[in-house]
Amino acid sequence: MRAWKITEAGSVDVLTLDENMPKPPMKPTDILVKNKAIGSNPVDYKVKSDGGFVQPSEEAPVVLGWDAAGVVEEVGSDVVGFSAGDEVFYAGDLGRQFGSYAEYTPVDYRLVGKKPKTLSWAEAATIPLVAITAWETIKEDMNVEEGSSILIVNGAGGLGSFAIQLAKQLGLTVIATASRPDTIDWCKNLGADHVINHRESLAPQLEGLGYPKGVRYVFHCFEVGLELGEFMKNVVGPCGKLALIQYAKEGAYGTIDGTDCWSHRKTLIHSFMFARSLHNVGVEKQGQLLNAVSEMIDAGKIKHTLSKTLRFEEAKELMLLQESGKSIGKLAMTVEE
Repeated sequence: MRAWKITEAGSVDVLTLDENMPKPPMKPTDILVKNKAIGSNPVDYKVKSDGGFVQPSEEAPVVLGWDAAGVVEEVGSDVVGFSAGDEVFYAGDLGRQFGSYAEYTPVDYRLVGKKPKTLSWAEAATIPLVAITAWETIKEDMNVEEGSSILIVNGAGGLGSFAIQLAKQLGLTVIATASRPDTIDWCKNLGADHVINHRESLAPQLEGLGYPKGVRYVFHCFEVGLELGEFMKNVVGPCGKLALIQYAKEGAYGTIDGTDCWSHRKTLIHSFMFARSLHNVGVEKQGQLLNAVSEMIDAGKIKHTLSKTLRFEEAKELMLLQESGKSIGKLAMTVEE
């Protein structure tokens, strides 16, 4: 099979197309998916840069990528609910050697959902990782209350774009952040009630919208540095929750005012959708979640946010575009026969 692999961490130049990689081995709980399209996420270039949980080598190269949509080719002996020929989508497992930047990928069937019937392969491939992250954070970890307000930082990104739509479906008032005319319009078209500028102080802008004490829920869909303390104190309101999609930069946690968090009952959440598969905790919930999202999409309640599609052979260009931080929505590449 063809697969994009790395044998060491580094720049985009370490990404190499192997035209004759053997099909990867399967576990009893795996299905082997013939990928039709592959979604791109920031985790792709971050693992490329630092090696991730599975360190690559010449003897054991790592295939990058996690999001994909395709057709079930084979099923393991312990697989339930899937058969060859099923159309599926999945976000995979960060702890495995073989990811989705390939013609075939083995995936634990419990992490897989049935592909939305109304989406193309490329559109479907952009959904799983952001859908799982947004759902687990907003519905499960935050356990949001209908009628409350949520601030979504980086609303025009892939995750923010899905989070805006999910939050609206859950009955929340959505405040998104964006800084360019095109990204502001993007957030509004997805349903954001208000859009404020993340390149300016957020607390005064929230006060101008009628939130002088901050908002109940904050979903920070970008990297966080030393501004973490300011977020907790002035952006998160009383009894509020702040969710981060990755651990904050060095020194950031020391900026948090513990007394303020205690006296205002504020909660800091770390959102990491790969935790279930890495630690084997409620793995089946992600497949169930994807099936629920698939139904919402087919019912017209959630729409895809694919903004650009490239070919499988253009994986390096895709990664550079993702790494630039200037893309809107989601990116994907299609796999030709």
